[in-house]
Amino acid sequence: MKKLNSFLGPVILSLFLTGCSTFSHIFFDDVQDDYDFRKVRWGYSQERVETIEQGKVVFSRTPDLLIYKSKIEGVPVLLVYTFRKNKLRSAGYMTQKPVRNAQNFVKKCIEKHGIPQYELTDGMMWQLPKTIVYVDGYTSHAIARNSKYQRSAGVLEFILPKPSEDDDLIVRWDGVLTYIDRNFYNELAETEFPLLDLSYYEKRLFGVLKRRASVRVRTQTGDTVTVPLQESE
Repeated sequence: MKKLNSFLGPVILSLFLTGCSTFSHIFFDDVQDDYDFRKVRWGYSQERVETIEQGKVVFSRTPDLLIYKSKIEGVPVLLVYTFRKNKLRSAGYMTQKPVRNAQNFVKKCIEKHGIPQYELTDGMMWQLPKTIVYVDGYTSHAIARNSKYQRSAGVLEFILPKPSEDDDLIVRWDGVLTYIDRNFYNELAETEFPLLDLSYYEKRLFGVLKRRASVRVRTQTGDTVTVPLQESE
C-alpha cells in the first residue's frame, strides 16, 4: 500500500470534457464571437440561457442553477450554469465520475489560452478582460489489479526495463473547466466570507470541493475493498 500511496499522492494533471463532439471544437469554440461562455454572456437570465441551450434535456434546475448532462468522447460530464438573482455569474464543465481518458485536458487549455498567468496549488488560472478561466485535473480513484504474482526481472535483469510501480494500477481522474464573471470574482475578493456566497456547484466549479481520492484493492480473502487514499509523507 505504501507504493500505491507514493504513486497516487501527487496531483496528476488531466483532461476533462465539455458539451461538444470533438476536443478541437470543445476547446477552441466553447467561447464564440463576443460571448463569455459558449453562446451566452454574463448577466443573462436563466430563461435566456435555457432558450440558447434548447434541444438539450435539463438534468437539474433551481432558481440559481441549470445543469445539463452530456457525453464528450464517451466521457460523462455536467454542463453547469449558476445564477444569483436570475443573472448568470459562472459556468463550466465537470466530470460526473472518475474517468480514464482524461490526460489531455490541461494541455488543451494551455493550447487555447497560452501559459497560465497563475499556477495555483490545485489547478491553473487565466484572467481575461471579462472572465476568469480556471482548470484543474486530479487523480481521484485507482484500481489495483488482482494478481497472485509480483513481477521481477529475474534472469532478464539486463534485458527488461525496471518494472514501474504503476504496472498493476488503473488510474482514474476528475476535472473541471470553469468560466467566471470577473466582476463577480472581484466582488468575492472584497467579501469577508466568500465561501458563504458560493453554492455547492460553484464550490465544485471553483475547485473548492474535490472528490476524495480512493483506491480499490483486493484483500487476501478475495474481497474487494475501496479505501480513502492517504497522502504519503
